Amino acid sequence: MITAVVGLQFGDEGKGKIVDFLSEMHQVVVKFNGGRNAGHTVVTQAGTFKFHLIPSGSLRAKEVILANGMTIDPIFLMEEIKNAKAANPAIVVRVSRLAHVVTELHTFLDKCEEEARGEFKIGTTAKGIGPTYEDKYARTGVRMDDLGNPDILKAKLQLIIKMKGTLLHGSKYEDQAEVDRIVRELHEAGKAVSEYLCDTEIMINSHFSEGMSILFEGSHGTMLDVDFGMYPYVTSSNTISGTLSVSSGFSFRKVGKVIGVVKTYMSRVGEGPFPTELHGPKADTLREIGHEYGTTTGRPRRVGWLDLQLLKYAVMINDVDSLALTSLDTLGQLDQIRVATGYYRDGERIEGIIRKNDDLKGLEVRYAEFSPWGKLSDEDIMKIVENGIEAMPPSMKEFVRTIESATGRSAGFISLGNRREKTLVLDPALKSGA
Repeated sequence: MITAVVGLQFGDEGKGKIVDFLSEMHQVVVKFNGGRNAGHTVVTQAGTFKFHLIPSGSLRAKEVILANGMTIDPIFLMEEIKNAKAANPAIVVRVSRLAHVVTELHTFLDKCEEEARGEFKIGTTAKGIGPTYEDKYARTGVRMDDLGNPDILKAKLQLIIKMKGTLLHGSKYEDQAEVDRIVRELHEAGKAVSEYLCDTEIMINSHFSEGMSILFEGSHGTMLDVDFGMYPYVTSSNTISGTLSVSSGFSFRKVGKVIGVVKTYMSRVGEGPFPTELHGPKADTLREIGHEYGTTTGRPRRVGWLDLQLLKYAVMINDVDSLALTSLDTLGQLDQIRVATGYYRDGERIEGIIRKNDDLKGLEVRYAEFSPWGKLSDEDIMKIVENGIEAMPPSMKEFVRTIESATGRSAGFISLGNRREKTLVLDPALKSGA
């Protein structure tokens, strides 16, 4: 079984829970993009676990792989590996030699670049991810395999400083002693992480040849994809399902199922167009009920209604096979439930998605409305989990069917709470993990 899980919105869709749930059915979990700017949360009987670099399937999988498409802070990584091994002592961790390294210098540059953007600010998490990818594509980046050689580290950092001289002017990083300190710290981190380094692209393909089941875990969401998202208000990497090929060295043609995770309302961190965004008391209520604060930053997220036009685009661009719907339990507690069905301007239907803030001018968003189904008790949730979609309140069932009809995809999973057991599995091929 080869499965890929991707987010279909702006991230924060609940991918962590879905990956954790599916990891019981897969021996290996591969994270193929992003860095510590992405955060996934998993809630179990043992407590709440927050993941950034380590795949959120690490609690139950036998092996986790951090692939070449990631950007990795090696100092932060060692702390996460320590936590992962505490939760799952038998876990095997493998890290690509080819993944690029986030340094203290990149974090500083991230903040400088955001400040320099002025009115064009993006709302970056300031974790150094953007500048690290910049160096990767400028062919000046530091790779994990470089950590063992202080001379290479020093030369590459000096080159980065030379090329980013304007942003770094007047900073402490013009002092060679500071560069030498960073080199020492990275080299020490390299010694610690060296036992986990390998050619992960060979390892993944070898696992496939041996018949092992592999789960690919995507970071962020489709609308944050650097090409197909709402540029420039995006992350610095590709986030769609096809990315797993170039970001792991494993052919997308071998993936058996792509699962798209959909939060049944919308949220996002950072700037950019958000046609269905809520403001005022309604937004505050939804934010509090849904605990909509960034896993990485703690910042309050912007929130709004589910956007079916955006969702249809994301389903297409990811070639999604089935949907995983999350947060239905949260949405039902509102006194009004709406879903955006389309965009119009001057009475004419607009196809595609809204990519620019200017495109919001004169835009009319049309909605379908549903009766609230209220706060579900644990007993109500378990009845649905055990008896299926027909046990749902009528308005909730109508809501799910509307999403399926609009996207042309069935719901394979429906999450009704943070805990694993509060998950309705509808996909016959995956019911073995229920």
